[in-house]
Amino acid sequence: MLHRQKALLMMLQQVGGTASSVQMMKWAFLLSCETPSHGGKTFYQFIPYRYGPYSFTLNQETDSLIRNGFLEKVTDNCWRLTPLGERLDTTLPSDVSKDICKITATYGRLSGQKLINLIYDKYSWFTINSELPGMRQEERPVADRCIYTAGYEGKTIDEFLNLLMESGIYRLVDVRYNPISRRYGFHKSTLSRLCSSLKIDYQHFPGLGIPGSEREHIGAENQYVKLFENYRLKLSSYEKDLAHVIRLLNSDPSVLVCMEANPNFCHRNVLAQHLATLIDMPVKNLGYST
Repeated sequence: MLHRQKALLMMLQQVGGTASSVQMMKWAFLLSCETPSHGGKTFYQFIPYRYGPYSFTLNQETDSLIRNGFLEKVTDNCWRLTPLGERLDTTLPSDVSKDICKITATYGRLSGQKLINLIYDKYSWFTINSELPGMRQEERPVADRCIYTAGYEGKTIDEFLNLLMESGIYRLVDVRYNPISRRYGFHKSTLSRLCSSLKIDYQHFPGLGIPGSEREHIGAENQYVKLFENYRLKLSSYEKDLAHVIRLLNSDPSVLVCMEANPNFCHRNVLAQHLATLIDMPVKNLGYST
């Protein structure tokens, strides 16, 4: 079991075994941003959602804890430890355990609404998508005209989508040939659904990707140069897809997305540079610095 999952169960153990989904989400958020340990190196990250900070990853892993018998749903919005969850040894690194105790002692008795109000007062970014009347304290930014690119390698789905929202992006243009991923949230169907819930339009252009068979055994820099040169030569034959992407770039702030973090080792950068010769927009890579 992952440490972050044990942290959830430990919080429940310390508050008597039962909590609402809102309470659990907000305690985890406060653990991540108000303690020295931040919940551990691989703890959950959060996006602004309907009632403040939310983690799609946490929600998905809670479902896993239910399937594995550690948690049960009392109602749709309330979780309770099972006897198995109550007995589980939730030993964690001492700094994380200490911080969990601090969070539950400080906030464990607060209702979900009081936690929402407290967090909204302190963390205005997480109000931008709030469905609560009159609670939005910041407007969602809108990016300048640009050809943006981003790679999700090394990021959780929450971290990645938060990056897009902070950058003012309203459309994700998936340029993977085969949009599957073992990493939660980046498979095409899941990514499309999560984007939709955040009012980010999702579009997929498999024809602008590079088949996996062409990338096999690629490692040396000169091999990448050859791969991308071949890709660049083929781009002129993809007029229909290119014209469609240009219309999208002109209509809303959009980002070309693939897996690789480093744009210099990803075809999306070659595509972006080619598009820049067709439309008057600069290229900007999000979430990566050399």
